[in-house]
Amino acid sequence: MSQRLEEAAAAAAFVFSVSGLFSIAVSHVALGVTLALLIASRKPWRIPPLAWPLGLFLSWTVVSALVNGHFAEGLPQFKKFYVFLALPVAYTLFDTADRRRRLLHGWFAATFVAVAVGAVQFVLRVQAWRESGLDFLTFYAPDRITGFFSHWMTFSQAGLLVFGAAAAYLLFSRSVRRAPRIWLAVAACLAAGLLLSGTRSVWLALPPLALYFLACTRPRLLWLAPVVTVIAILAAPGVVQERIRSIGDLSANANRLLMWQTGAKMIADKPLFGVGPERVGPLFREYLDPDVGELPPAYYGHLHSIYVHYPAERGLPALAFLLWLLGKILFDCRRALRSAPPGRDDDKATVHALVAGVLAVLIVGAFDVTLGDSEVLALWLTLVAIGYAAMRHPEKAHAL
Repeated sequence: MSQRLEEAAAAAAFVFSVSGLFSIAVSHVALGVTLALLIASRKPWRIPPLAWPLGLFLSWTVVSALVNGHFAEGLPQFKKFYVFLALPVAYTLFDTADRRRRLLHGWFAATFVAVAVGAVQFVLRVQAWRESGLDFLTFYAPDRITGFFSHWMTFSQAGLLVFGAAAAYLLFSRSVRRAPRIWLAVAACLAAGLLLSGTRSVWLALPPLALYFLACTRPRLLWLAPVVTVIAILAAPGVVQERIRSIGDLSANANRLLMWQTGAKMIADKPLFGVGPERVGPLFREYLDPDVGELPPAYYGHLHSIYVHYPAERGLPALAFLLWLLGKILFDCRRALRSAPPGRDDDKATVHALVAGVLAVLIVGAFDVTLGDSEVLALWLTLVAIGYAAMRHPEKAHAL
């Protein structure tokens, strides 16, 4: 009976993770079912060796709310603690290479469908643009493709995590040899989805990820990377080139600069505990430079950078704990990969996927609160869990 309950829990965990790419409501319900089945199975819970940095980050969030005296306003962040249960649940249940491989396949298939939906959305947006008489970027930028998500940032960030996993699977997995053309086509479609999203921060993450994978597979060709990048930019459509040029345009990024300047004032005022969870938006105008008149169009509920938002909201220690967490993951992955034998292996691919996921958070996080959306957070925590599970379980001759 316990074995059957465990298998049912693993199936529910699969549904929880994959359905997060379609519906957050279904995903959260599936997580609850997974927890119930896991408890009933009496399988011992496990957690990756990340308890200290993660525990301190979550604890400091609570302390920040208590110190600032606005605990009730921080409830949305405390409710999000539920999503963090994905880490021990996935680490406990995806404890075989077969389960981890099936989960990756589920992510690839679900994201492929989401990108297909996004492609249809893009076609409809192009048709509407032709009737608008506006410049394409002026028309498209405020309302881009979202797949099954509510916002294009969530769509593109989740897509980036899955694309990084797909690239790692193609380059390092042994199972990919069964149908390499299919997986290559899937990865290409995922990349196309990222391109159509028009999300500059995600585009900025792609060259470093490519450099990482190139350094791991063909280090002698690293010198070609700048050349290929320049050629790719020159060969890109005009709207893509314009979008890339806007990265360095201060006027096009006035809203983010304003957020970061205001966040710096919050940090200077309350460096230890910040202004409190969920208090950045309500207090934004209090810290805004009085010389600023009308705010540029943007969402000002957060500060569009983990390096500014978390210390402004929860204090500098919160950022330190988060960076400790990310740094430890990279250190553990590097140590595991250095000790791994040569050759392809599914678990080695999973660890490389985790490295890509951490790099994505570090880079995209400079321009957005990457783990602020529950969908992206759940996906990333599950990736962390299966990455550590892959390091823990040497199941084959070529396993880690």
